[in-house]
Amino acid sequence: MTSTSERTEDHVSRRPPDDYFGASTVGPRHRSEGKRNEDSWLGARGAFGTLVVVSDGMGSRREARRGAQMACRAVLKAVRAWHKAGAHGLDELLVRIEPLWCSLIAPSIARDCAATCLFALAHVHGQVHVAAIGDGLALLRTQRGMEWVVGPRASGFANETAALGHSASWASRSFPRAGGDVVVLATDGVADDLLPERMNGFVQWLMDDFAGMAPSNRWRALQRELKDWPTPHHTDDKTLVVLAQREAVLA
Repeated sequence: MTSTSERTEDHVSRRPPDDYFGASTVGPRHRSEGKRNEDSWLGARGAFGTLVVVSDGMGSRREARRGAQMACRAVLKAVRAWHKAGAHGLDELLVRIEPLWCSLIAPSIARDCAATCLFALAHVHGQVHVAAIGDGLALLRTQRGMEWVVGPRASGFANETAALGHSASWASRSFPRAGGDVVVLATDGVADDLLPERMNGFVQWLMDDFAGMAPSNRWRALQRELKDWPTPHHTDDKTLVVLAQREAVLA
């Protein structure tokens, strides 16, 4: 993995009800090899609502970094087009993403750019859509508890071969929006070190320690935590992104 974050904002007529933040850092192995971060993330607001995307370029592929970067852009392009076309069902959004990704990586080929892809969309029509291809972490914490889409290997979710470029199927769920919802996305450099039984405390730590910070300070503070990751002998790139309704941020 390698560290690339992309943030974009569309001009909208009203302030969106959601907040997002995230950070990414190159892992010790790639740093020692003089390589760049092969993870990427993106956050965007627009007429569609609020979107966050995380991608991990598969380390065995020579253009893994490009694959991850274009995965994030493909999801944003797909969401904009899907919303403009009427937002008729999540499946209609998901089928748009890989063809767009293939066009964005051209003239490179899919097998050289294979990358995981996880995203969360708080849509203006009142749904939170969470979807993933590949491993990592994608969960929604609601007042009812944790709702998992993809989880750590320790919880049996892992599918190491699933990625854009492998014609893989999406794991996805849609939830009605409710006050205080928090979505957490992460690449496997973070997810594989998390214990499922401690996930609620992990989400609460993110909200307590980072959500209330000024955006200019927040990503730096979170990036420091990723660089100083406490798991012994960790090696992988790390990316962690949060999408939270403002009620959760202000709580």
